[in-house]
Amino acid sequence: MDTIISDLETGLQVQLSSLAETIREEEEKILRNKEGYLKVQGALEILTVIKQRQLEQAAQETKDQLTVAGLD
Repeated sequence: MDTIISDLETGLQVQLSSLAETIREEEEKILRNKEGYLKVQGALEILTVIKQRQLEQAAQETKDQLTVAGLD
């Protein structure tokens, strides 16, 4: 009976270690994915700002051209 209990305990300890390692690996994957997600999100925000500034610049250039032409 002692052997059965000892074997069961050993098996459970191995299983616990394996699951702990799996959790650690998955947490690392999640952190890498989150970092990548945040980088892409930041790049998209920068693109939004650039596009907005281009629109504003184009509008200002059009306004300036109309002013020069005396159409204001």
